[in-house]
Amino acid sequence: MDCNSDSNNARNKQPLKRNQVDQLNFQLNTQPDCVHILRAMVEVMAARSNLTDMETNRVALAVDELFANITCHGYNNKPGSVTFESHLQHNEDGLQELHFTFRDYAPTVNISHWNCGKSKPCHDLDITPGGLGIRLIHSIMDVVQHEALHDGNQWTLIYVCKHAIKRGRP
Repeated sequence: MDCNSDSNNARNKQPLKRNQVDQLNFQLNTQPDCVHILRAMVEVMAARSNLTDMETNRVALAVDELFANITCHGYNNKPGSVTFESHLQHNEDGLQELHFTFRDYAPTVNISHWNCGKSKPCHDLDITPGGLGIRLIHSIMDVVQHEALHDGNQWTLIYVCKHAIKRGRP
């Protein structure tokens, strides 16, 4: 298994800054068995944000599905590199948000014609055969963003922790 975790702080033995406490980052290869590492990271971040078991499972399902899409469709089931980051932050309403960012180096994807999102659901004709995963991701996450880069793609999934008590603004 080649699911490499990359931690600059562990290598450099530098103390964590306050804003790094609720953040996890690592680099992995697109192999199906690496999904266990993603699930573990989602569980850590879900615990830090006090998600229920049901919320944790739903968020993990969306993260797993996006990783599977990158592996299967982006890299065509061949080894590829993905940088994965997760962090917690509070939005302007004071609600806690759980952010997951995937950065791959697969061929650029153009999803603009899929018309997916909360305001307008995906249409069957917009999705490739067997492509219900993007619908699943949109149904779970509050925000799904894609950015086509010159050398790959960046995906951001945001889940608003609905149960969280609003936190006062500084």
